[in-house]
Amino acid sequence: MKNILTVFKKEWDRVIKDKRLVLMVILLPGLLIYMIYSVMGTMINNQTEVISDIAVVNPQEDFRAIYESLEDMDFLNITAIGLTEVDEYKEKIDNEEWTMVIVFPEGIENYDGTGVKPVVEVYSNPNQLESSNINNRFLNYLIAYQEALSYELHGDTTYFMINQSQTELDENQLMGTVLSQLMPMLIIMFLFSGAMSIGPEAIAGEKERGTIATILITPIKRKELAMGKILSLSVLSLLSAVSSFLGIILSLPKLINQLDANMAIYGFNDYLLIFLVLFSTIFVIIGIISILSAFAKSVKEAGSYITPVYILTILVSITSSFSNNQDPSIYRFFMPILNSVESLRAIMTFSPNALMYTLITVASNVVYLAIFVAVLNKMFNSEKIMFAK
Repeated sequence: MKNILTVFKKEWDRVIKDKRLVLMVILLPGLLIYMIYSVMGTMINNQTEVISDIAVVNPQEDFRAIYESLEDMDFLNITAIGLTEVDEYKEKIDNEEWTMVIVFPEGIENYDGTGVKPVVEVYSNPNQLESSNINNRFLNYLIAYQEALSYELHGDTTYFMINQSQTELDENQLMGTVLSQLMPMLIIMFLFSGAMSIGPEAIAGEKERGTIATILITPIKRKELAMGKILSLSVLSLLSAVSSFLGIILSLPKLINQLDANMAIYGFNDYLLIFLVLFSTIFVIIGIISILSAFAKSVKEAGSYITPVYILTILVSITSSFSNNQDPSIYRFFMPILNSVESLRAIMTFSPNALMYTLITVASNVVYLAIFVAVLNKMFNSEKIMFAK
C-alpha cells in the first residue's frame, strides 16, 4: 500500500505542480465545453430573434388560432391590409423589406362546396431565406386550415385552392446563399489547418531542438524576428489555403449535384475582397499560433494548446449556418475570426455593405496583428519563457 501511495503522490505532484498541465487537464476541458455551448446557444437565439412581417387580406380567426398555437408571436408581425395594398406589399417583398403576403377571398368560410372554389393567394421571396422559411411554415398552416374547413363537406373535400406566386428567382443569389453557408467554415478550417501544420514547428520546434538560442543571439531585433516569423508563416499558410479554396470552387458543382451551375457568379472585385479577408485573417491565426507555440516547451505541447483554439475557431466559423440574411451587427466585424466569417458571407451573398464590412475586418485584423507582434516580441525577450525546461 505504501508503494502505491508513493507512485500516486509522484504522479499527482507531477501534474499539480506543473501549471501548464493543470490548465490543460483540469481547467481547460470545462472552460472549453462552457464556451462551446454558450456560443452555440447565443447563435441559435440570434437566429430565432428575427421578426417576420406578414401582411394578410381578410384575416380569418380560425386560421389565426392555428398559427398562434404553433408560432412564437413575439417574432411575428401580422398586419391586416386591404386588397388595394397588395401590390405595394409585393413590391416590398421583392425589395426584401417585407416577408410574406396572404390574401383570403372575402367570405371564404361561407363556401358550401358548390360553384367556384375560393382561392387563397400567397406571395413570398425565395431569394430571401427568412421569407422562404416563413412561406414553408405558413403553407402547412393553410393546409391545416383547409382540412378543418373541409371536414363538413361531402364529395370533393378541397375547400379552397392555394395559388402561390413569388419574386423572380435569382439563381446567382441562390447559389451565393448556398456558398455562404459552406465556404466561410471551410475557408477558416483550411487557413487554420495550414497554419497548424507549420506554425508550431517554426517556434516550439526550435525551442525543443535548442536552435532558438542561436537565433536570439544574432544582431536581429526581437521585434523583427517576431514579424519575420509571422509574415513567412502567414504567406505559406495562405498558399495552402488558396489551393484548398480553388479546389472547392472547382469541385463544388459536382458536390451540390448542379453540373450545369454557373460558377462565374462572382466578379474580379468580389474575389479581390475575398483575398483581402483571407490575407488579413491568416495573420490573426498565425499570430495566435505563434504565441501559443512560443509559450510551449515542445511541438507536442504546442499542439495541445492550439487544438482547443482550433475547435473554438471552427465553432465560430459555423455561425454562418445559423445566420439569417439580415445585416449583422457592426460589432461582429471587430471580433477576430468572426469578422472574417461575416465578411465572407456578405461578399458571397452580394451584400451592398460587403466593401464596408471587408475594410472594417481588414483594419481590425491589422490591429490584432500589431498586438500579437508586440506580445511575441516580449516573449522572445523573456528568458523564462524561451528557455523553460
